[in-house]
Amino acid sequence: MDLTTPIIAATYAEIALKGRNRTTFMRKLINNIKRALKGMPVEAVLHVESRLLVHLTDPSAADVVAARLREVFGLQWVSPVVVVDRSEVDGPLAEDLAAGREPALAAIAERAIALAERDRSGARNFRIHTRRSDRDFALNSPGISRAVGGAVHQATGLPGKMAHPDLTIHVIVLKESVLLMSGKIRAYGGLPAGSSGRAMVLLSGGLDSPVAAWLMMRRGLRPEFIHFYSGRTVEEADTDKIRDLAAKLRRYSPVPLNLWLIPAVPFEMRSIGVIPDSYDMVMFRRYMFKTASALAQHCSCHALVAGDSLGQVASQTIHNLGAIGPDLQLPVFRPLIGMDKLDIVKWSKEIGAYDTSILPYRDCCSIRSPKPVLNAKPADLLRLSQEMDLGEAVAEALEARVRIPID
Repeated sequence: MDLTTPIIAATYAEIALKGRNRTTFMRKLINNIKRALKGMPVEAVLHVESRLLVHLTDPSAADVVAARLREVFGLQWVSPVVVVDRSEVDGPLAEDLAAGREPALAAIAERAIALAERDRSGARNFRIHTRRSDRDFALNSPGISRAVGGAVHQATGLPGKMAHPDLTIHVIVLKESVLLMSGKIRAYGGLPAGSSGRAMVLLSGGLDSPVAAWLMMRRGLRPEFIHFYSGRTVEEADTDKIRDLAAKLRRYSPVPLNLWLIPAVPFEMRSIGVIPDSYDMVMFRRYMFKTASALAQHCSCHALVAGDSLGQVASQTIHNLGAIGPDLQLPVFRPLIGMDKLDIVKWSKEIGAYDTSILPYRDCCSIRSPKPVLNAKPADLLRLSQEMDLGEAVAEALEARVRIPID
């Protein structure tokens, strides 16, 4: 039995809750899908009820297209679809009904049996889930499920189970065709990329910040990356690892992104002899956030994103997190704040950043004071900022910024 899949079905979840704004989110999602699939053999992306149907000109590319769709934020499930033309179904069904016979729906049942045999993989039971989008179809949804389910049971021996089955075969009746699908690939959900505005992401060379960036991208934020390098020039800093991490995250964006490289030298030159060693770490973090905030406004970003996890390192104590940026004009999102390190590692591997994140790199924060203060006070950091003229350090850093397009 031919199980060619010329269509990929993609379902969304959270967008369905958007009410009057749903059309805006759906338009953004469809545009992102088209950008993500640019250059692939895709003929059309159609919205049918609660599914998006991606029509392929080359069915052999179904697996590649499905894998790419999985990385489009806003989608919940992706599934290659077997298509049965209505001309194979309507005639035999009309004959069965006219003769008073129980409908066989042979053309649908044959594909359903083939899908069950292909995808059963240890399944002990199954279910046929039918949606009759075309209300003119002569048989209702329970009748379709009963006819197809009976045929699958007879052919495979699998018993039916309505609640929590091991295998579900979906049947969708449209005006011109009937769609069948069984194997569902879980996507990442969330909101369409770019639907929540822009944010400036502090990107380091470690595990945390790429995961934080990815999690906020999944919520619809479009990131601008900012990285602070040690050394006097970008070439001396050797930021290839940072560019690689940004490129990993670019896979999940429908549009090119920017990486901004900022020197640490302006802070280091002004902090000498002014900032006590124990305050060097938290003051450098303050320099990073103040510079990122200034650049964010230049790039039309409305928030900052950081990879902080509460208590993970000295700069991330509850006191230091509160003291670093009391005068920031933008909100700071910290999606990892309550995560365990093992959770962060798991996500890093899931998004493909782990192998790059663990490569050696001389990160600015790794060369700060060995015994930093754990309970810094905002007033003390504000005073030290004035003494070292932090505003001038930020201005000098912005003058020396370098933009790297990530495409």
